[in-house]
Amino acid sequence: MRVLGKGLALAAVCALAAPAWAQSASVTNEDAGATTGLGSSHRFASATAAATHCPGDVVVWAATQGLHYVMPGAPGYGQSGGGFYACKMEADDAGFSPKG
Repeated sequence: MRVLGKGLALAAVCALAAPAWAQSASVTNEDAGATTGLGSSHRFASATAAATHCPGDVVVWAATQGLHYVMPGAPGYGQSGGGFYACKMEADDAGFSPKG
């Protein structure tokens, strides 16, 4: 039996344990460098595209500045420049909250 150095042994244990640390898509995107946790694969140009991505969830309009979103039917939904559509559950998971 071969004895591994402390660093290699720790790395081996972490690698084996990684699947138990399942992360949400938003957390994974944040780890990959997205500043809000909602990476480009979770930002949509249309409400229809977002709804296709997350059937059954509410589609919100999120601002690129700040961590706020607007609910459907509320003033400003789909109107602020530079915003995007997103799934509410993913936006909540990424730290967004309702505006107002």
